[in-house]
Amino acid sequence: MSGILYEVEGRTAIITLNRPEKRNSYTEEMVDDLYDVCQKFMKDKDVWTAILTGAGDRAFCAGHDLTSVVASEGQYNEHDSPTFWYGEFEIYKPMIAAVNGYAYGGGCSMALSCDIRIASENAVFGYPQPKYGAMSLGGHQRLPKTIPPGIAMEFMLTGRNITADEAERWGMVNKVVPQDALMDEARAMAELINQNAPLAVQHTKEAVLKGLRTPDVREGIVNAKLISYRLQTSRDTQEGLAAFMEKRKPEWEGR
Repeated sequence: MSGILYEVEGRTAIITLNRPEKRNSYTEEMVDDLYDVCQKFMKDKDVWTAILTGAGDRAFCAGHDLTSVVASEGQYNEHDSPTFWYGEFEIYKPMIAAVNGYAYGGGCSMALSCDIRIASENAVFGYPQPKYGAMSLGGHQRLPKTIPPGIAMEFMLTGRNITADEAERWGMVNKVVPQDALMDEARAMAELINQNAPLAVQHTKEAVLKGLRTPDVREGIVNAKLISYRLQTSRDTQEGLAAFMEKRKPEWEGR
């Protein structure tokens, strides 16, 4: 059974961490498979958004499988492929995390790496690594840039859980919904995004991400202009202008 499932529904890819018996904790092989799946998603011009979720109703992802760490006498094995949750490569197509149950450690970082996070009422977030004599490799970057640093420090230094309600209150998630409505809500969000010109959405995301790394506002705007120039030559931009003038619904190509 594959640890990563990939299926396409219309313009949206559904990426599922498929190891429910281990709370969807990931192995080195799964990291490699997830990289391949992300590359497939990024290269397919007919797929515009993705939903990342976990199989079953108990966990989104419980992080790195600690049994492999124990087997290697406490040494984390290096996987061969880069990861998006450690910032080793960028995905400019929109990613929606549908968080069902536990999202611990690397699993929490995966969710925080997505652009929009929708959580079920039973979702639980956290970085419990200090309880096991370890530290987070990605959370110390992701969490303080998502919620107030002092609150992030509390969660990361104590290793305590963050409930779905707390996550919504601090802006970690966009919305909390009943578990049986989670995937419907994620699909509805993806469809809302898919109504827009895909290249415009992707270029907007690129500008936002690069702007967040640029402390100077003027430099960020200059970078956004350069990104916008690339967009202006697309067929979708011409179609959007034509549809506006002709008072009709545009037909996007993603080109």
